[in-house]
Amino acid sequence: MSTVHALRAATAFALATALAGCALFAPPYDATLDQKTTTAYEGVARLAAEAEMGLYQDKATYAGKIGTYADIQAALAVAAIRASTAPVGGKRAGEARDITVGLIKGCGGQVSGLATLHKAFGVVPGTGATTAMMVSCDQAAKAVGAMKNGG
Repeated sequence: MSTVHALRAATAFALATALAGCALFAPPYDATLDQKTTTAYEGVARLAAEAEMGLYQDKATYAGKIGTYADIQAALAVAAIRASTAPVGGKRAGEARDITVGLIKGCGGQVSGLATLHKAFGVVPGTGATTAMMVSCDQAAKAVGAMKNGG
């Protein structure tokens, strides 16, 4: 192969790689996944804020929040399915997809944990009961948001 052909091939490869964006390094952006993750994260943030303001100190308040927990978990379930079935163009994108799914499921686990605590005892403000949930769900939202920004 001549130098000119090698340069053309390298240029074509570089252009194709650039046009593919982060397809080799992250799953492609999925608006539904982003929307469901955002919806869940907003629900988590509101739930945590209300808990930290003392609205859920009594375990009897759990019954009135079952719908909120269910809405959050439903959005996370859809997000996890969407993320787990995202097409990938390479090993690193597959790893990124798997990590994202893990973060989404981790958020769901933290929401379940808070629901269990709320149901059994109530949620006492200032004890850190909502912190792990907020951190976990923030990581999931950031991972999904990174897809929108190109990995």
